[in-house]
Amino acid sequence: MKKIISIISIVLTVALLTFVLCACVPSDVEKAEEKMEKAGYIVISYSDAEAEGLVGGISATKTGLTSGINTIVALCFDSSSSAKEYYDENVAEDSDIQKSGKWVFWGTEAAIEAFKG
Repeated sequence: MKKIISIISIVLTVALLTFVLCACVPSDVEKAEEKMEKAGYIVISYSDAEAEGLVGGISATKTGLTSGINTIVALCFDSSSSAKEYYDENVAEDSDIQKSGKWVFWGTEAAIEAFKG
C-alpha cells in the first residue's frame, strides 16, 4: 500500500511540475497577441528594431466595470540574453518592470497575470 501511495504522489508531482513549467510567457509576438486577445484584451502588436536584439512587442488593454482598466506593454527580444542586456542597461532597480525569458514587460497586475499565465 505504501508503494502505491508513493507512486501516485510521484506521478502527481510530475504532473504539477509539467503544468507549472508550461504556464509561462509566450514564445513570440504572434503568440502573445493571440494569448492576450483570447483573454479579452485589445492588442496592438508591432515589429521594431530600435534596441539591439528587439524583435517587436505588444500593447494590450482590457476594460471592465468591476475590474477597471488593465494594461500591459511587452517587448520581445531575439534571445533571453538580449532581453537581460536591455533590462540591465535601461531599467532602474526600484522599477516595476519585469523580465522573463526573452520578454521585458510592465503593466497592471491583472494584465501581467494574463500574460504570464
